[in-house]
Amino acid sequence: MRLGVTNQKGGAGKTTTTLNVAGALNQRGHDVLVIDLDPQGHATEGLGFEDLYDDPDRDSLFDVLPDLDRMGDLEQLVVEHQEVDVVPSHERMINAEDELANVMKREERLDMLFDESDADQRWNYILVDCPPNLGVLTDNAIVATGNILIPAQAKSTSIRAIELLFKQLRSIESAFGDVDEVGLVANEVGVDGEAEEMMEWFKDVFENRESCEVFEIRKRVALQRAWNAGVSIFEHEEDCDMEEVYLDVAEHLEDYPNA
Repeated sequence: MRLGVTNQKGGAGKTTTTLNVAGALNQRGHDVLVIDLDPQGHATEGLGFEDLYDDPDRDSLFDVLPDLDRMGDLEQLVVEHQEVDVVPSHERMINAEDELANVMKREERLDMLFDESDADQRWNYILVDCPPNLGVLTDNAIVATGNILIPAQAKSTSIRAIELLFKQLRSIESAFGDVDEVGLVANEVGVDGEAEEMMEWFKDVFENRESCEVFEIRKRVALQRAWNAGVSIFEHEEDCDMEEVYLDVAEHLEDYPNA
């Protein structure tokens, strides 16, 4: 299964969601690939590969995606982590949108890379951590995966961002085929009235969609400490009650019709 983790709003918890859902899938015995498509490289840092982010001698998706002759080169970009395989981001990715702007099939390059590299045969799950915008890189992730997991804060400012994302998804569907919203992960959920109202809004909007679920992640310091240690919460030394929620997300993905 391919899964894009996206929300154009910054601070929504995209990377925390990506890394811990990937860790949960690993716990359940799956081979997982994490693609850091964000030029800022947060997933790369959160998995302990910050030294690769500015390595001038390392190829990255910036070098491969614009080049049709390199559509079979995915394995050359992969590095091993103790939990998952990773395609790190790179500082050159800041210019990737410009590099892709005028190429043929610019929104389909990541899909082509997966197909021509037999990625679905190598990994049970491919998770793509998207940039915090709705540009060409995010379009590539949506087209390549066809399945979207949406992280969001339980704040009213999330409503507009999700509405804009829905518009983008429908636009991509009109050109490239169906896109499924697999679920929403509400992050750092507090105990205030706004959070309660937003959880109700999330459930009203998402749980009437076929096979879509809403998950609630409470704020826990252990999640940040795991990030600092370069691992998911499952490999971190502290126990955390949110592990069960991420395992629930993983089980939902296993049961999903398109998995």
